[in-house]
Amino acid sequence: MYHTLVIGGGCLGAATAVSIQRKLNELGKGEKVALVDKAVLCAAESSRHSGIVRSANADPDASQMASISSKMWKDLKPHWGIDMEVDEFGAIWIAKKNSDGTNPAWTDLSERMKKINLVFEEIGSKSALNKCGSTLITDEDESYFYEPDAFQLDPSILRSVLYDALEENGVELFEKTEVETIVSKGNEILSCLTNNGNFKAKNFVNATGAWSSQLFSKIGLKIPVTIEPVSVVNWMESPKQIKYEYPIIADYINLCYFRSWRGNKMHAHQPRKRSVYEIAKSFINDLTAVNGGEYLNEPMNQSLAYNQIKNYEDISKKRFSNIDKTVYASGYRSFFDITPDLRFILGKDSKINNLFHNLGSGQAMKYSPVLGEAVAEEIVGEENLTKKFDYKKFNINRFGDDYMKDFWNLVNGEENTLHRQGKNAL
Repeated sequence: MYHTLVIGGGCLGAATAVSIQRKLNELGKGEKVALVDKAVLCAAESSRHSGIVRSANADPDASQMASISSKMWKDLKPHWGIDMEVDEFGAIWIAKKNSDGTNPAWTDLSERMKKINLVFEEIGSKSALNKCGSTLITDEDESYFYEPDAFQLDPSILRSVLYDALEENGVELFEKTEVETIVSKGNEILSCLTNNGNFKAKNFVNATGAWSSQLFSKIGLKIPVTIEPVSVVNWMESPKQIKYEYPIIADYINLCYFRSWRGNKMHAHQPRKRSVYEIAKSFINDLTAVNGGEYLNEPMNQSLAYNQIKNYEDISKKRFSNIDKTVYASGYRSFFDITPDLRFILGKDSKINNLFHNLGSGQAMKYSPVLGEAVAEEIVGEENLTKKFDYKKFNINRFGDDYMKDFWNLVNGEENTLHRQGKNAL
């Protein structure tokens, strides 16, 4: 009998397992945590992450959590028992100015960040060029904001660190172990039957991302999470033109993130959709359908079509003067796991007493340490970290019947008929 069984070996599941086990070790009760994954550690979305860690966010609680997470990443040993290397190059955010030459939304964001001691400051185009070099294309109609504390993680390094952290803390890892049946009685889970045997535990953590809906529908739970695909391209670059120590470029004009990879490569991917209607379309087939999830384990579907590569080439040319002839290194499909409000699902389930959720809503790597620690605190019965932000706002019980009824009206209602859309287009 385990104290906790964590289902899902991505960076969120691994972080949660490490945090729970460290707390149990400190209590000296000898109880154990097990982590199971149907493939191998960080085999799915975690291995395809951009590794961008930044704190500036329109949601104050998310900003606070990201700030805490950033500090944990930079000083990981007290939390995981293992140190990790990060690339601290900062980030430059780019957006269009209003007609009066200002950007009040981002200026307000900058002021809000100051209140929680985060630097997100407006800089001029000359300053942006000084930080990036002459290859960056600037425009007088653009605003530039600098976040010096933003940094990058290398997913391959993180994967190795997670293996070491699990071993260091005594978490029992079971890879290639797929949950086939969840055995429950009343409002509790008793065990999970897998191809590797039956796992009994006092507590269970769902860290399966977009597979949550499929897995837990078997015991009558509806978990509103699905997948939004995103294409990723890596270009070969010369260090004479774009150095490895290049800041992250969050280009909200051309809707693309750029970051330098080790080995003289430039990594590019487009951000997730943020309009409520576009999010709703991702859930249009079924609230519990994994749209595109099968691609994660289908290597033939990882490569990109020519038009997708060409699209990124065209976007890159708008921002960098030296991308006149790109040299393609690699490209693949990645995924964001998304919820209807693009927020995490954290903490105790509203129906099953010994089930806890840790779903990152497409931002797992950035928040892994803080989310793992927060869920661990709830399970073990501590309230240290969670006092610093509104942890309860991310509970699954926010998706009640009224919320989901209004949400589904976005895809099923008159607002989205061709007739109405045609009127709006005029």
